[in-house]
Amino acid sequence: MFVTHSFRIPYDPLIYDQLRTMQREAASVWNDIVREATSYFFTYKKWLNKFDIQAVRKGSYNLHSQTVQAIVDKYDANRQTTRKLRKTDKKIKYPWKEKYYYCIPLKQASMDISDETIGIKKAEYRLSLVDFVTKKRKKNWNEKFPKRNEQVIIPNLAKEPLTNCKYAEIVWKNGSYWFHYSVNVQEKDLSSLPLCPAGADLGEIHAVTVATENKALVVSGRAIRSISQFRAKVLADLQKKMSRCKKGSRQWKKYNTAKKRIRQKSSNQLEDLEHKTTKEVIAFLENENVTNLVIGRVAGIEKNTKKDKKKKSKTTKVRRQQLSLWNQGKIKQKLTYKARLKGIKVEETEESYTSQTCPFCHGRHQPNGRQFKCSVLQTEIHRDVNGAQNIARKKYPMEVSHLLEVIFKQPVWYKRYMNENPLFLTGQDRHQSGHKSIARRMA
Repeated sequence: MFVTHSFRIPYDPLIYDQLRTMQREAASVWNDIVREATSYFFTYKKWLNKFDIQAVRKGSYNLHSQTVQAIVDKYDANRQTTRKLRKTDKKIKYPWKEKYYYCIPLKQASMDISDETIGIKKAEYRLSLVDFVTKKRKKNWNEKFPKRNEQVIIPNLAKEPLTNCKYAEIVWKNGSYWFHYSVNVQEKDLSSLPLCPAGADLGEIHAVTVATENKALVVSGRAIRSISQFRAKVLADLQKKMSRCKKGSRQWKKYNTAKKRIRQKSSNQLEDLEHKTTKEVIAFLENENVTNLVIGRVAGIEKNTKKDKKKKSKTTKVRRQQLSLWNQGKIKQKLTYKARLKGIKVEETEESYTSQTCPFCHGRHQPNGRQFKCSVLQTEIHRDVNGAQNIARKKYPMEVSHLLEVIFKQPVWYKRYMNENPLFLTGQDRHQSGHKSIARRMA
């Protein structure tokens, strides 16, 4: 399975200037491709072939030929994705916007990798003053510009060998250049273990709830929701202030800079919490020897909550905003690839009425708050745990048990509590009753 890792390129003025120049050259490649392909489409009513674009762009830029081909591949992939999306939404546009900087895609042939350094190959087509005088004297301007092969050397800070790395990108992020590379990681084989299914219920208050037959883990998502709501309110306030300023003025630029800073900071915080949440879930699945994970499909629940009359009647203004800010897609994506790395087979199923169905009498009852109580048998269970188990039962048989251990966790307190008490969340202390009682109060 291919996964993407990254490391920050240490600051060096010479290296950063060279990378910035390559970014501008990559942007020139992208702009020329977009301009040429769009003009061809309006002239002949069909798109220019990817291989024709690569043939025209070859040997025209101060980049390695494989880097130019990689940019063409990214444009073609973008165009194919847009074509599929336009079947349902005609407002989506093909690539058109001019770029000033563009990421530097690197194929295996455009990198020279060693244990200590990574050489990024590039080509330069230029003439010195002497060459210009010579050409003018000979009056032979049809001769090609001489090609000079050069490299930008950066330190190799990868934690794994990159001998088989076939694709990488250099990206500007958070005020620094980052080297993103793709490596093949061997998946674990759990075929020898007996079948042990588990269900996963994605939620907004509780980000992920996973449950087996006799044990469940509930990871709170209140911190994620809080950051998303704070970002939405701050951006709305800044946008309101920007509307009162003249575009491009000094005050308008200050507000615009503040918007970018808030977006970047909140994005980093959400990314960190998503990784912490999914890491706890995978650790729980490993401890319980789970072989199959069934995730409830919630895609589309946040769409058209205002236009759809049926959805609008069941929601309020606050609830619609919460659903629109819900980042369930990113959590599911991280949960899926991390589970597959551990050898856990991931499946999806439709999750309607799973939190309302009683596992004992098989009837539907409306849950009260976060607890589900059966009005027939008077049994009580956490609604998200009940939903996770019912999701797993849609694919695999799972016994019903009154004795169910539920562990509540909240990844936002890791940093604070580890600083106060280094032994708080180490070893088996996570599963002791004291930890569960504290987590239950915090959740």
